[in-house]
Amino acid sequence: MTDISQVSSKSLPAADEIQQGDSLASQDITDSDTHKLPEAKSVSVSSFAVSWAKKYYSTVAARENQAPRQIPQSPKLTNFEGNRAKMVDKLKHTLKLASEIGWSRVEAVLGEQIERHAIDRSLINPLEIAADTRTLYRKAIDAYGDREPVFRLSVLVGKDIIQVRRKYSQTDPLVLGFVAVEFQYTSKILLGCLSELERSEFTPYLKVIEDYLHIPYGEINQAAANQPPNSRALLAVQHLLQHTTQIASAVYDRASSQHQGYRSSSGYLSDREVKISGIRDVEIFQSYLCWCVLEGSIRPVQQELFPICVMLYPKLNVSWELVQDMLLILFWEISDRLPDEDLTVFLPYLRTLTEMFSSDVFDN
Repeated sequence: MTDISQVSSKSLPAADEIQQGDSLASQDITDSDTHKLPEAKSVSVSSFAVSWAKKYYSTVAARENQAPRQIPQSPKLTNFEGNRAKMVDKLKHTLKLASEIGWSRVEAVLGEQIERHAIDRSLINPLEIAADTRTLYRKAIDAYGDREPVFRLSVLVGKDIIQVRRKYSQTDPLVLGFVAVEFQYTSKILLGCLSELERSEFTPYLKVIEDYLHIPYGEINQAAANQPPNSRALLAVQHLLQHTTQIASAVYDRASSQHQGYRSSSGYLSDREVKISGIRDVEIFQSYLCWCVLEGSIRPVQQELFPICVMLYPKLNVSWELVQDMLLILFWEISDRLPDEDLTVFLPYLRTLTEMFSSDVFDN
């Protein structure tokens, strides 16, 4: 497949045509200014971002000093049919146990990542994370019990989810990775106590909670508010956001066809739950791309997306080759749906994002 850096038919600008402000003070990955890029025309967004990605990954890999632990077996929760009121009671009674079991799985899967990624242990409060998980899922359960339509859930609890997300991402974005996995495992246990029919009815409510937790809606909206009306960046982002779900579905389908038989720790790419989370992953990458465009910086990827992926994907048996193919397909899907003037806005950041996740980074 043609690499993004080789695309020239539309005469799009190179990454170094975007100016990013102050020069880099240090190449150390702990330097908070690594997202700022030099004004010198000879230095590109991509070269600095890729160098940073290589150093980050190498530093994290060097801390790998503990043997992996086994994931505890899932408890067998009783499935049974019931009306809405009984289903709501069942979910509420299961929620506390689900959050506790969920956290035990988080510790089993990610416990060694605290040292590997040099995370401050004091920032990870299991009781607080489990409590926040229960609070948000309880609101989803209440909304279902009150027969609120799914689209109303974003109005009812969207702001609360954004606040929870921001609370953890602002202390250390990697802590957000622990929180996201806690929500994921708790969600699976909750769904495990439901019948197939009940799961089909309640899954969309959980998906709204998880989407808001994974995707930086609040940050995107804030960055958009800082843009002048009808700015080129704002218009391009608005146009892309109209297609993100369709793009994500197309990317996932094409990537799955290229990796038939591939299995992550969650299951095969053809499995329904894996497909739902995989499509969301593609939406997440697009959302960070939008955030970068609106902020005029690769910082959101460097500070949040890349470190979280480095921490989570290997533990969830998601290969970098799969991610790389997904990003290449994403480029072509975006190119097919956006006009040239919008693609011109996105391309430098999409190119940089692709190069940061390239084999050139992970093979080293």
